[in-house]
Formats: sequence, C-alpha cells, structure tokens
Amino acid sequence: MQSLTYRIILGLTIAVLLGSCAGGSGSSGDDFVPRGKILACKSGDTQIDSASQCLQDDAACYQKADGAWCTGPRGNVCPAGSSKIPAGTDCPAGARCFSVSESLTCGINY
Repeated sequence: MQSLTYRIILGLTIAVLLGSCAGGSGSSGDDFVPRGKILACKSGDTQIDSASQCLQDDAACYQKADGAWCTGPRGNVCPAGSSKIPAGTDCPAGARCFSVSESLTCGINY
C-alpha cells in the first residue's frame, strides 16, 4: 500500500513540476488542453496581452491559439493522503515533503 501511495504522489509531483516549467502551460486538471489549441479563457480567468501580465503565486498562465494569454487565481491543496506543512518550517521527521506550488508544501508520513 505504501508503494502505491508513493507512486501516486511521485506522479502528482512530476505532473506539477512539468506543468509549472513552461510559461504557457499553467492550466490544470481536466481543463488542460495543449498550448496553442485553447480558444477561450477558462471561466473566471482574465484575458491579457502577454505572459508578463500573468498573476503570480499559484496562478494559471496559459496562451490561447490567437496569441493572447489568460490568467486567473488557483487554490492549491495538498493531494489526498498528505497534509500542508506550514511555511518556513522543516519537513517533520518520518515524513517526505514536496512542493506543490510557490506557496504550498505538503508532507506524507511513511
């Protein structure tokens, strides 16, 4: 069971890291469409002219097919089975910690 949990968390961590590497791939979850094929901003997001206008800290930032950009706030949460580690604290003994976003670190006890 621990091995399965570890694989799930590892997969989620890799997905988050890969998604945050490219400036145009900030869309998350089931609304993800490969860059360049997005026709409209997601409900609640705002269309902007360039990536430099994107919101910071846990925000979506993605490019539409017409070259415009979209941005909007995202509420990040720790994946099931993990818990939030308070900012500025060390990873507790017996836990594996990972960063979900710029302002959210989660930990799993193993």
